[in-house]
Amino acid sequence: MEVSLTDSVYHFATETVGFDDCRFTDPSVGGAIDSYKEWLKDGNCGDMHYLERHLKFKENPALLLKDVKSAIVLTKNYKNTRARHLTGRFKIARYAVGRDYHIVVLNRLKKIESFIKKEDPGVTCYCGVDTRPIAERSLAIKAGIGFLGKNTMVIKPGMGSYFFIGVILTTYPFKKDKPLAWDCGQCRLCIDACPTQAISENYSLRTTQCISYQTIERKSPLTEEEISKAAGWTFGCDICQEVCPYNHEKIPLTDWGEFLPEAGVGFDFFEQILKGSRERKIPKESALHRSKNRLFPSWDRALETLSRRKQS
Repeated sequence: MEVSLTDSVYHFATETVGFDDCRFTDPSVGGAIDSYKEWLKDGNCGDMHYLERHLKFKENPALLLKDVKSAIVLTKNYKNTRARHLTGRFKIARYAVGRDYHIVVLNRLKKIESFIKKEDPGVTCYCGVDTRPIAERSLAIKAGIGFLGKNTMVIKPGMGSYFFIGVILTTYPFKKDKPLAWDCGQCRLCIDACPTQAISENYSLRTTQCISYQTIERKSPLTEEEISKAAGWTFGCDICQEVCPYNHEKIPLTDWGEFLPEAGVGFDFFEQILKGSRERKIPKESALHRSKNRLFPSWDRALETLSRRKQS
């Protein structure tokens, strides 16, 4: 029996390249774009004005790739510690302690693109992760990767939410997968656990109140009150994922070494800076470069405040 290109790409992506899942859908996100427009209208992009510029591309993916017919959605587990809750004084979100996933995942997507073009030279592709104007979470939900959690993360039963999403837009009409019929039910642990009440009841995020936004994307330094509410999170925040029942201990650690702490800054980067045993220079290929040096004043104040509070 002849193997379809859909099956060939799936097996190449999961068995050869090493992604955990590979699913297919059409490139339009439908009604999700209306929710995105409302989210922008409410001022939730904060200093992330590039999200406003991304709107037209997310609404019409053909602006990124002419004659686009399909979206291939791929995921990779980045769980890199067995600790359910991080307890360090100066915490870094799990996704950022290894190598920059934007580089790692995009390089893997390019391998799949090359494979597709080898199988069918007439196909063109556009690869991207969340820094490119692609509605990756909406496409993942539509493709059946997982469901939308109340914390606005994509949650996959059996894998949780500690995973990266990559997307390949393509002109090939792949066979489409179906969405997953699942939800959070009555659980609201993430809503109750958020120190800044950033998570709304209606599956939406008040982004400017989110600790991840405040410690990564915002251009102005944190206030003393914000530092206190951040509860030690110095770059990013995993609280809403840590309390999620789907992120249980049985989920295996990632098998991509690039995402492990020893491949990047590690979990104790700021602790070492405070002790003077590490330069404050951000290592090459680290997600911490997203802050560039504009947030070092925030980090300095956070380190000093938290250290002073610890000693008192």
